[in-house]
Amino acid sequence: MRIGVKWPVLVLAICAVANAVQAAEDPPRGDNAQEPARQTDAVVKVIVDFARPFILDRPASTVIIGNPAIAQATLSDDKTVILTGKTPGSTNLIVMDADGAEIANVVLDVVAAGGRLVTVHQGNGRATYSCSERCDPVQSGEESPTSSPPQATENGNATDGGGP
Repeated sequence: MRIGVKWPVLVLAICAVANAVQAAEDPPRGDNAQEPARQTDAVVKVIVDFARPFILDRPASTVIIGNPAIAQATLSDDKTVILTGKTPGSTNLIVMDADGAEIANVVLDVVAAGGRLVTVHQGNGRATYSCSERCDPVQSGEESPTSSPPQATENGNATDGGGP
């Protein structure tokens, strides 16, 4: 049996596919998901477990998050709101001044770093995991099924580690 050139070619092809999958999953460098967002932005992207400043044109006194299980907002000073992603999803942010007038109303899109999310649906429940070398549960405000986390495979896909 002659292996010859076939084995190194196969290894190079697997590496090329893995690198292409990794490049497709990683957020582009020009994404600006870490740079300060401005009041004029209609949609603000925030990464789970990362903070991002949101700069206002006028002083604010109140911040309201539509779904606090998805994101958190804190006034750092009267013109800076610190946004923190809690779990992937979309919600809105409303900022008001001392008189109750609306200063900003934007959509927050919270995404996982690297975009490697696996959601396991089991009966009426679901659980979301952030997977890279291993899968860790993503915390949310809802109950998750009692299945074990999916196991990452060599090709970057995940398999359901739960029961039948």
